[in-house]
Amino acid sequence: MNSYILKTVVFFLSLVVLQVFIFNHINFLGGINPMLYLLFLINFRFDQDQTFFILLGFLLGFSIDLLSQTGGAHTIAALSISFLRPFIIRYSFGVIAETPKSFQSSPKTLNRLVFLFFTISIHHLIYFIFVYFSWDALSLILKNTFLSSIFSLILVILINSLYRTKQ
Repeated sequence: MNSYILKTVVFFLSLVVLQVFIFNHINFLGGINPMLYLLFLINFRFDQDQTFFILLGFLLGFSIDLLSQTGGAHTIAALSISFLRPFIIRYSFGVIAETPKSFQSSPKTLNRLVFLFFTISIHHLIYFIFVYFSWDALSLILKNTFLSSIFSLILVILINSLYRTKQ
């Protein structure tokens, strides 16, 4: 088995377990939960097959929904981000999605921050829209999206920086 495939499977499974058993139970400031499983969607290599990535995005969201007993909001949000990722990459970096290592080797931290911000914010917006699913909860959707996105963004940046310094 290829070492990259083995690392990907271990990373996938560990993020699902950590999200379900630890991060879903963090209620920072009364209800802000970080969604750290987005690390998988963010750190997946750009040069891999897009169809395979969409399938992995579906499996990631479905596993978290299944283990958390949520109604499919994680699946819809992760699947949407999997579809939108090439457009977010193109907007953030100004390159096509097939360009490998532009995220990892780009010296421009602003490009990385734009990519992280849009990925996390769009995911959280879609997630909270499907969790509340009501026009009456629009202010709650926007508030939770903003606060959870900031908290998740900070954690993703911290974990990515720790991961990058170890390599």
